[in-house]
Amino acid sequence: MSLILTFHINEEAAGMSLLQYLKQQRISKKAIVATKHRGGQLLVNGSVQNVRYQLNLNDQLTVIFPKESRSEGLTPYEYPLDILYEDDYLLVINKPAGLPTIPSIRYPHQTLANALVHYYNRQGLDSTLHFVNRLDKDTSGLLVVAKYRHIHHLMTDEIKHMKRKYYTLVKGDLSGTGTINAPIARLQEGNVKRGVVLDGDDAVTHYRVLEKFSENTLVECTLETGRTHQIRVHLSHLGHPLVGDTLYDEQAIVLSEGHLLHSYFVEFIHPITKELQTFQTPIPKRFYL
Repeated sequence: MSLILTFHINEEAAGMSLLQYLKQQRISKKAIVATKHRGGQLLVNGSVQNVRYQLNLNDQLTVIFPKESRSEGLTPYEYPLDILYEDDYLLVINKPAGLPTIPSIRYPHQTLANALVHYYNRQGLDSTLHFVNRLDKDTSGLLVVAKYRHIHHLMTDEIKHMKRKYYTLVKGDLSGTGTINAPIARLQEGNVKRGVVLDGDDAVTHYRVLEKFSENTLVECTLETGRTHQIRVHLSHLGHPLVGDTLYDEQAIVLSEGHLLHSYFVEFIHPITKELQTFQTPIPKRFYL
């Protein structure tokens, strides 16, 4: 099964070339070429047409995207997925702490990506994996997965409009609300650790204190950008590293499920239906030490 999209040509689109219309629908040049030459089809009223075809009022355009191939090394892994939402175009998954999102040298097989391959195989879905947002291995919470390359293209174009909020438990007594606007970059080539670096990538995190405990503070963080380790780096930079974050706090207590960070809220406009989609989860029990 591959992605199939159908469009009804209205007065505004009548007279456009097929190519012009496809571009207006934000179908990338790469996708158009792939559809023409790698097993897809462009049908108008059921007949194959080329991109020079001039559209008429009330034409029905069907775009059949080619099947997507996966890396041979991406083997299935049977794992129970907590799927909060699914339709023909995307999934929203609640990822547990301790499960890597994608394979690596250290975790080559038992990852969310491998679990999705197993799930896709059971569903008969001929597609590879397209994560709209990413979470660290020890970060739990909401992940949006596009089922097809074109859907991923539409969603990553709009990623800046996706609202993402996190719960985190940090060390020390943090107060009030604030915004951390500090660029982030890798500290050393080949090393996963990031830090605040003057010539790094722009990174903005908004935070709000929710509750104070004797030694720690429960904080809500809202991302304006999505840099690797952004919340971990920014709060450590403030002097309040995440509880259990051994990478950014040498004095951290090692927790069985890693640092306490949970992606609890995502909101976005659906790339096909254009409807507002909102998903939210509670604070995980692991936050209550």
